[in-house]
Amino acid sequence: MDLRALRYYVAAVETGSITAAAEQCHVAQPSISLAVSKLESELDTLLLERGKKGVRTTRAGRELHHMARRLLAQSDAMVKHFQQSAPLPPLRIGLDLVVSLERVKALLARLAPLQLRMQLELLRGEENADIRIVSRDRCPENYHFSPLWRDEYSLLLPADHPLSLRDQLEISDLNGISLVERSFCDLSGQWRAFAERHQLDFTITARTDNEEWALALVAAGVGACLAPQGIDAAAPDGVIAIPLSQIEGFPDIKRELGLAWSPLLRNEIKEALLPLFD
Repeated sequence: MDLRALRYYVAAVETGSITAAAEQCHVAQPSISLAVSKLESELDTLLLERGKKGVRTTRAGRELHHMARRLLAQSDAMVKHFQQSAPLPPLRIGLDLVVSLERVKALLARLAPLQLRMQLELLRGEENADIRIVSRDRCPENYHFSPLWRDEYSLLLPADHPLSLRDQLEISDLNGISLVERSFCDLSGQWRAFAERHQLDFTITARTDNEEWALALVAAGVGACLAPQGIDAAAPDGVIAIPLSQIEGFPDIKRELGLAWSPLLRNEIKEALLPLFD
């Protein structure tokens, strides 16, 4: 019996829905549905009743839930027992500067099943990394790339900025704007070319190579900032995000962040890691 299918089943029972179970396990909904169907076929019995308000366990489903929880706990305990005496093999994860704290949290949630099997090492940059989290544009040549997030860019403004009170913005409204520059931003070159083409004056009032510091500078009123969606999701009070697509005349700009790995990545890492990102 597949332990992963049992984990997905337990999540579906305890959250009460396929959708919530998928979010908790960080997989697509079909993965949960397929796991439940596989168990029902293997046991030749109905386990969950599906309805508009979620799922409910049958009598057999409740029995399996109790048994599955015990089995999963025993499985985790066995793995932990035998791995405590031996050093865990490292999984070195290279994080590009464009990866925000919120994205790191989401990544670690996906990697949770590996915590008993590998020692996670988070690295800035690419040196000695087994895998990398990068934007598609920064993916090394010949590397495999699997997209994880697709972000729209926004204009981050201090809450008391005059532009934050406008119902509709146009390109000309950005003339004379003060900006906090994210020094590693993929958009920097495009923005400078765009500003020159539209004869927009702007002043760089601060530079930083840290996403959270960029947010703090905006919140402090130092300037506005062009940043992707994954950053503005963590914006503190005092920061307003306006999608660039809502600024009339501004091109629709998006970026993809994803998992990149070398064709030479060790098989044991690929076999453990890649199913978590299906």
